[in-house]
Amino acid sequence: MNAARELLDDLAVIGATVEPAGDRLILRAGPTAIPAKLVNRVREAKADLIATLALHEACEQDPSSDSEPHACVVEWLNQHPAPSASGQCAWCGGLESRSAVVLPFGTEPGTHTWLHAHCWPAWHHSRREEAAIALGMAPRGSWGDHDD
Repeated sequence: MNAARELLDDLAVIGATVEPAGDRLILRAGPTAIPAKLVNRVREAKADLIATLALHEACEQDPSSDSEPHACVVEWLNQHPAPSASGQCAWCGGLESRSAVVLPFGTEPGTHTWLHAHCWPAWHHSRREEAAIALGMAPRGSWGDHDD
């Protein structure tokens, strides 16, 4: 989850919403007033919020028409983490051992997926295919070996 997504989640907790309006943001309070600290965070993250909201809107409208289809897949993956318990590979089910270390993949605490390094490529490919199907996109033959 990136900082803009975390900020949007923090706003949602108090019932507040934010929407893009060109190069501006419209911030609306819910049943609770928006704390000044949160308003300042919105101001500081304005550019990231506009980009995140625009991508989210484009992916909801028609993920297949996005000029960068990987962006919608990445957005979906960010919204649907696949956390797993440490000590066991989420892909092959193998337990951690001295010869087969299980590593955390992901950047946010609590959303790590634990995998053997050699299992990551197959797991990652599978997750991208899952995202493409969920978004109504035709799965690609190969999503490549890089991480977006």
